[in-house]
This record gives sequence, structure tokens and C-alpha cells, in this order.
Amino acid sequence: HIVAGVADLHSIDGSSIPSFYHDDIDWHQYLYVDGIFMLNDFNYAKPIYVKKEKNTEICRLTRGHMGTWKNRALEEFQAKTNYTDFTPFRPDTIDVWMMGNQIYTVMSDLWPYEKPLNLNRTETWKKAINGERTELPKHIKNSHDPSYRAMIKALDMCWTYRWDRRPSARFITDYLMGKLRMITGEENPDLRVLLPERDPDQKNTESDYEYYNDGAND
Repeated sequence: HIVAGVADLHSIDGSSIPSFYHDDIDWHQYLYVDGIFMLNDFNYAKPIYVKKEKNTEICRLTRGHMGTWKNRALEEFQAKTNYTDFTPFRPDTIDVWMMGNQIYTVMSDLWPYEKPLNLNRTETWKKAINGERTELPKHIKNSHDPSYRAMIKALDMCWTYRWDRRPSARFITDYLMGKLRMITGEENPDLRVLLPERDPDQKNTESDYEYYNDGAND
């Protein structure tokens, strides 16, 4: 659901060239509708421009347009810190990196860089820029479960360090769908999920968001 929604947005006009990017891929941007989590909240979404003289060459960004908290993309961290090897990036590639943040949380039930220590924003920027990823719990990292293996591979693709080598959201969607067909043995597997009954003591989803994402420890 996470990757397919982003892929559909990027290719909303049916073009092979990404046409829109969301710019705010996060947990709060999905609505649960009839068993499907659907991408929502497009108030920061923007068109992706191409150069006039070469209408297949995408215009690049030199910075992000949002606050640079922990749940953002590598290139935004690099731009924020004036990283010496920073290069202007294609807008759609930051959506793909942020997709990885959500895949990580689906698997681990953790925010990025929450454990072993809950890092603040500046510590997170340094780790990510140095290529030091937030760790998966060992029972997931070492699992032979084919669903975990597929998601770890998708995570690796999302978190490809160089943006110009990072696969597209559509490529990752197709990869995961292929793996799901293999695991289920079905050509058209049912993508709907059933949520458990809500815990009456469950906190609001934003109750700890700032602590784990917005630099409460800065």
C-alpha cells in the first residue's frame, strides 16, 4: 500500500517520467479505506518539471521544501548540513527514501533511529550522511521468512545511498507484487488487510511523534 500509492502518484498521467511528488511521505498521510491504506494529504505535493530544451530531463532540487526532521530523506539532510558531496536531486527520489522509513516502521514497530538510542535530528543527519542506517531488530534481520526477506530487499532499494541509483517507486512496487505472488501462489493476491479491534487505551498516533521525529532531544 505504501509503495503502490507513491508509484501511482509519480505516474498519475501515465508518463514514464515522474509527474508529481508527494514531499511528505509519513504515517499520518494514509487513510484506511475498505482494507486498503490509501495515500492522502497532498497539500505539499508538487509537479515535477522538465527542462524546456530537453523535455525528458527532469529539473533537480537543491534543497527540500519541508522542515528537516528525522523522518525525511537523505538528500535533505545533506543539503541542510552543506555536505561537500551533495548534488542536486530528482524530486521523486526523496519520496522513495521516505517510503523506506515507513517500510522500516512496518517491520520493526520502531521509528528510524529510535533504538538503541533515540537520536536527535542532528545526530540522525550525521548517521544517515555517513551511510550508517538505523538497525533492524536481529530477529527480523536474520529471519528466513520470505516476506521479511522481500521487505528488507525493498528497504535496501529505498535507502540506496545515491539518489541517481535509487530505483523508482514503480520498480519497487512491481518487485514486491512479484514476491507476494510467489509467496501466496496467487496471480492476483488480495491486498486488503484487516485491522485488529482498537485498544481503548491506545494513544493518539501523534502522541509521541515529536519525541521520536521532531528533534525533541535537540
